[in-house]
Amino acid sequence: MFLCGCCLVIYMLTGSLILEMGVLSRLTGDSRYEAAALRALRKLWSMRSSLNLVGTTLDVFTGKWIQYSSGIGAAGVDSFYEYLIKAYILFGSDEYWDMFHSAYLAVQKYFRHGPWYHEADMRTGEATHWQLTSLQAFWPGLQTLLGDVTAANLSHREFYNIWQRFGVLPERYTVFNQVFVNGEQKYTRLVRQN
Repeated sequence: MFLCGCCLVIYMLTGSLILEMGVLSRLTGDSRYEAAALRALRKLWSMRSSLNLVGTTLDVFTGKWIQYSSGIGAAGVDSFYEYLIKAYILFGSDEYWDMFHSAYLAVQKYFRHGPWYHEADMRTGEATHWQLTSLQAFWPGLQTLLGDVTAANLSHREFYNIWQRFGVLPERYTVFNQVFVNGEQKYTRLVRQN
């Protein structure tokens, strides 16, 4: 998300950059790429809440959070978690593991509700949006990487059940009402027609 001449940054970008720039540094032999990405990652990680949760969107000119709601999917933080654990696996840096592990424990504590993961306010941990999003579908695979197979199985079953019910994994699906968020029904009809 970019606005007003790129004054906003979505948190997930820093997770993506550390893996991509780390690989680029190794391929080129130029450590500057990873060093710059690591500085950005460290800065944004230092801005997490006392709950080890991060927001979605930050104004890079003021350094203030604009969106406090966070989650593992469409809230914009999805690839932060995914790429941080992959950076640890690929590069072996304990710093990446420490960040990831702290963030993972916070996700399990504040976002998890049974097999579901809702969005929550980074400052309080209180739920903000009770919805499943298609961008959360990576989470069971990530949990499997960690060896958290029981939790991965529970989440994967819920994704699969919704897929079976509708013939597609919706962009957004409300957990309690068990319906698509406005506009998603049209998408499902189009998929089923093709």
